[in-house]
Amino acid sequence: MFDEENCNRCGVCLNKCPFMQLPIEEAKEEVSNMIETKNSNKIIYDCALCGYCDIICPTKCHPSTLRSEIKWKKFNEKGLPILAFMSEGNPYNAMLIWSETFTEDQKRDIEQYTNPPKSKEMFYVGCQIPYKFPYLAKTNLLEEFPKVGGIKYCCNIYTYSFLGEDEAKIQGLELLNKFEKIGVEKLIFLCPGCFRMFNTVYPSLVEGFDIECQNIHDYLLEKYHKGELDLKNKIDQRITFHDPCEWRHLDKKIYDSAREFLEILGTEIVEMKHSKEKSLCCGLPIQPSNRSLASKMTRKRMSEAKEIDVDGIVFSCFGCISTLSPSAAKKKIKPYYITELAQLAIGENISHHDIPGTTEKYDTYLLNKIVKNPKLIEEKYILKKGEITRI
Repeated sequence: MFDEENCNRCGVCLNKCPFMQLPIEEAKEEVSNMIETKNSNKIIYDCALCGYCDIICPTKCHPSTLRSEIKWKKFNEKGLPILAFMSEGNPYNAMLIWSETFTEDQKRDIEQYTNPPKSKEMFYVGCQIPYKFPYLAKTNLLEEFPKVGGIKYCCNIYTYSFLGEDEAKIQGLELLNKFEKIGVEKLIFLCPGCFRMFNTVYPSLVEGFDIECQNIHDYLLEKYHKGELDLKNKIDQRITFHDPCEWRHLDKKIYDSAREFLEILGTEIVEMKHSKEKSLCCGLPIQPSNRSLASKMTRKRMSEAKEIDVDGIVFSCFGCISTLSPSAAKKKIKPYYITELAQLAIGENISHHDIPGTTEKYDTYLLNKIVKNPKLIEEKYILKKGEITRI
């Protein structure tokens, strides 16, 4: 929770924010206004809720939670486009629209992910892999346990980020019931947003939500130290790692374990100007409200990668991949999801993987759908007690 008592209204959180960078006096005034009114147009349109402010706050009063409350209030009153509601009952969410382009193989994969066999341990592939980057699940690295994911098992981070704890609690309880039915005790995550929801958010909201959680690179690192990961090839590349914003909410050891794994693969890691807990947000969260600012942040992040002359940039977040990989490719920097380098190391071929091309393909498809049906972004909907209603 936001610690209002210890907040000294210094304005540092808005002054040093990579997005807003308000002049210090204006920042002080805006912080006071936010606290008094629980409202702020600057937060609504320019804040990515990336958590950077929590890292730089001199009194550690968790200003990001105040920003979240402001956004929750706004979107609960004014609603969201139907595209943002990731629900089986909503055929117009972005993921299901992408599924219109599926091959028969992709349809079969989705059927498997949404109807997994009973198992105590599973790989949680979330939404982005099944619907946008299906080839990332086609690896021997993910063969030890069944895979679960798709809209049916969406982590609902969109609900939590936009609408708050009450609706997220409802979604979390439904998820817990689904996983109890298939006997899940542990999940291995490929997405940091999903990992955070299951590891920290839901346990704080839903009684009995105690599914064991492990990040994919920690899982692979553990396999390596047990002698169960046969690394045939050294990845002799100079790379940089883009730390996802969601990791700011987790134990800091996750930054080091990711780098340890990449070094084991043989890479030379070079840090960008902003890294680890002070990593820059990719800009994706504010694309709907301020596309110009989002694009500025994307350019800023990729400029930092270009400045250190790397062969590749490695991601662990699919939102970051979607936002930054096209720009990376244009700057002759190869974008990788972290498991792709592990695939190369065990001798698998990833030449068919095309993250920038896939991203642009699906973004174009979604844009065309919006052009044909503007209601997808013009009409607003709210979520009340788990039910989607137009306002």
